[in-house]
Amino acid sequence: MVSLILYFIVPILWLLIVGWFTGSKDYVFKTNDDERQQQIKQKAVVQSWATLILFFLTNFLLDVFHLRDERLADVPFVFPELLYLLVAVMSYFVFFIINTRKMSAASN
Repeated sequence: MVSLILYFIVPILWLLIVGWFTGSKDYVFKTNDDERQQQIKQKAVVQSWATLILFFLTNFLLDVFHLRDERLADVPFVFPELLYLLVAVMSYFVFFIINTRKMSAASN
């Protein structure tokens, strides 16, 4: 029963989150963002994904060149996906603030 509820709630929440993060009117839940706000949000999404790709690339290169700290080899990391999710969300908000300040300075 719980899994059935999750199959309905997660997609609805996903549409809400993506619609809000991008400011796009293509999703079920419409936002009332103007074009400037949409552009700021979409730039922040692209920049946060680029940050996440840079994070993945760094982890990959550390593995390829065996540069990991051996003292941390025995430390269990239970949910690595949560770290990646936090990196993506936090970088989104950082770039959202940066782009908002840039766009407000450009219009003055």
